[in-house]
Amino acid sequence: MSKTVQWTTDNKVSWYTTEEDVNEKLASILGERFVEYRKKWDLVNKFELQTEFPLYLEVELNNICNLRCPMCPITVPESREKYINDDHMSWETYKKIILEAEKFECPSLAPQGINEPLLDQDFENYIKFARDHGFMDIMINSNATLLSEERSRKMLGTGLTRLRFSLDAATKETFEKIRIGAKYDSVMKNIERFIKIRDQEGLKLPMVGVNFVKMKVNEHEVDEFIEKWRDEVDFIVIQEFMPPEFECDYSEFFPSDSTYQNQVKNSFNCQQPWQRFYIHNNGNVSPCCPTIGNELSLGNVSNQSLYEMWNSEEMNNLRKIHKEGRYMDNPWCNKCVKGLSGNSNPSDLIQIKKISAPK
Repeated sequence: MSKTVQWTTDNKVSWYTTEEDVNEKLASILGERFVEYRKKWDLVNKFELQTEFPLYLEVELNNICNLRCPMCPITVPESREKYINDDHMSWETYKKIILEAEKFECPSLAPQGINEPLLDQDFENYIKFARDHGFMDIMINSNATLLSEERSRKMLGTGLTRLRFSLDAATKETFEKIRIGAKYDSVMKNIERFIKIRDQEGLKLPMVGVNFVKMKVNEHEVDEFIEKWRDEVDFIVIQEFMPPEFECDYSEFFPSDSTYQNQVKNSFNCQQPWQRFYIHNNGNVSPCCPTIGNELSLGNVSNQSLYEMWNSEEMNNLRKIHKEGRYMDNPWCNKCVKGLSGNSNPSDLIQIKKISAPK
């Protein structure tokens, strides 16, 4: 199994794939439009192309999850209070977003945020609507706890292209220590059944991957995790832990060999303002991640178009400072980078407290 490594503005990501790269596989299935989209994506990441509309939308439908992973904003009370709410994006708002994106042939969508998407019993309809209105690369992450046989069959008919299961462990003991509220044996059974049904029906999509966020508590299981899944799924993603926000002390989660921290200390250019929009469940629009991006809100889809916000003076200025390596000119970007590199002032950090798993 080959390994390719790419740096992103989210985290250090290692993709372990079979001989053919994930995007090459998708290109063979989805065709020339996908190839052109990925060419644009590469140019955007090099700051060589500014598009008239985002290439990728993350649309947060709600903030609901049935697990309480210790590193997640849903679990940490201080983060939960700032970033998590009980709102659910209305169907009308979602339709408005998708229909505007269709006008600009936006290719890629993740219809979720900080949540477990399968808690929404109508979730498959959101995917189908996006597929029917031009999105060709639709992806989600799931904890697989709710992936029954019935739900698996419904999901397979939606047009979903990538389904990544968040696992973070190779053993039952470590899994249930991190994925609080989930049962290891049940989750493994659900994933195996989903893949089996997909293959029995002769379907190539969605491509299935598994995700491992590397932290102190699980770093000893990386190799075992790769070995366990290398012949079972289409791709494996190993991510270094990234703090979801930067006013709390997440130092206990960083792996002992955090190469990402060292990389960020040396140089940083954020590609996200060139790639995407994150649309919160209340309609607010951010140029980057769901937490720190809250502080960089560009407006709300209720009274502004995505096109207007994407081409606004605020967005153009944000792109300019990152292209020139001047992220520190924006106080929130500077705060983000300090947090990523572990350079936040410890005296300014809130010691985080945990909450228990939901009943």
